[in-house]
Amino acid sequence: METVDDPLQALAGYLAGEEEILLAYLFGSRATGTAGPRSDYDIALLVRDPSLDLQARLAHEIGAVLGVEQVDVVFLNRAPVELAYAVVAQGCLLYERSLAERVEFEAKVLSLYGDYLPILRRQREEILRGEGDEAGIQRYREALGQTERTLAALRAAAEKAAG
Repeated sequence: METVDDPLQALAGYLAGEEEILLAYLFGSRATGTAGPRSDYDIALLVRDPSLDLQARLAHEIGAVLGVEQVDVVFLNRAPVELAYAVVAQGCLLYERSLAERVEFEAKVLSLYGDYLPILRRQREEILRGEGDEAGIQRYREALGQTERTLAALRAAAEKAAG
């Protein structure tokens, strides 16, 4: 994974000054080089103690540093494993408080993703098999329930791992 330079250098400096932030990644279209002129910034953060107040404050301050009004800030502490995996696999590292924390976090994400990938794939296949008939609708509801239970288990495991 590359470290982002020039356009986000000021942001990296800001992130280093925020004690709550352990890791920061740029992800989405700006990280993959497919951003258009109206693309927003997607920033994923691993923080010490996630809260909505902290998320709102960081989104506002990051937007000010970047000179934009719209910034999407996601806390990796609470992100679904699929999103955390996409950030780790395709995002650009903006900041790490310590290499050891980053390696530990990324290893946990990769492990969780590997563990749950077969379950998530099977659930998607079950959903897609439904053709809108009553049996398909019931399969969808069952798969959705299983997905919600799986995501709850993933969130609990991620919180335990991050805690």
